[in-house]
Amino acid sequence: MPFRIFDKSISVVKQRIQSLTAEYFPLPLKNPFVLSIRTARNANVIRWRLTTDVGREFFGESVPVQYVTGETPESVLLAAPKLESLLYDRAIVDFPKYLREMESVLPDDVAARAGVEIALFNAFSDETQVSIPTLLGGANVVLETDLTIARIPNALDVARAAWQEGFRIFKMKVGGGPMEEDLDRILAIADTLIEPKFRLDANQSLTPESTLRFVEELLRNGIDLELVEQPVPKEDIVALDEIARVSPVPIIADEACRTPAEAFRLFSETAVQGVNVKLMKSGIRGAMDIIRIARAAGRKLMIGCMLEGEIGMAMSVALAASTDAFDYIDLDGHLLLDLKEPISLFRSDGPMLSVA
Repeated sequence: MPFRIFDKSISVVKQRIQSLTAEYFPLPLKNPFVLSIRTARNANVIRWRLTTDVGREFFGESVPVQYVTGETPESVLLAAPKLESLLYDRAIVDFPKYLREMESVLPDDVAARAGVEIALFNAFSDETQVSIPTLLGGANVVLETDLTIARIPNALDVARAAWQEGFRIFKMKVGGGPMEEDLDRILAIADTLIEPKFRLDANQSLTPESTLRFVEELLRNGIDLELVEQPVPKEDIVALDEIARVSPVPIIADEACRTPAEAFRLFSETAVQGVNVKLMKSGIRGAMDIIRIARAAGRKLMIGCMLEGEIGMAMSVALAASTDAFDYIDLDGHLLLDLKEPISLFRSDGPMLSVA
């Protein structure tokens, strides 16, 4: 599944990069995003602006999450001058070779590089008049996303409102507190709505024993549970393997899978059933490599997000819809934000997503 950008028959007029700037755009959330390991009230979005020598502007977004990649808004902004220096006066059409150079210069700044990569893809698409979906694979599927519900007191109200909008799958944040509270939250939603589906995301906060006890209790109560995401600390792949070998539902690695190399290790050394791919962990090129590795290993794929704004979400939707590679869709970042303007870069109708 190669990028179609390597098709040498594409005829282009070369534009050159003249500037690359980054600006912090904190975006408010509809509800506090309460996880087992942090609480957020804003999405820390860094918006990239790439300008070419003919005055065209193209945009990307980074959303650094420190507990995942070690990055902060400050570190992304500090990376901007280095990335601008690397890319200045270089031709847009040759951008694939710049991606490895960026990784070499800033190996630990994956979210920063991902935001610039999005801007470069948008610029290349404009220059060649080849759409982003075509560049990424050419499929055109409609996606059904879940809706993430944090560990908040009004979880049932959020679920009821989402149900009215057509959502049938809820990803519940769990861990970091008494299991009984999480169970009560899920059971209340299940008792109120008609046959909802659930996914659990523990963000590394459980143990093998507590994970399996949690799953067994939900199944005993008739909950339709699709998967458990990253139940144990990302470094403990032995524990991840232990759970995956006996769990009655799929175990999906998230924080433990940031790079293609980590995906290969997980599939080689553990029974984990799948991985969650996010652009802010892997970039576009890295995500495509992880897709290939997972397919070769016969494992499942989930696509998620990091509370990106419209620009970042549009690229994730395009990747998922154009590759038709993902078993589970978790692209709800824009739905959790308190956005003032309607979405225009992709289609979002309740849980249904598609490219514009």
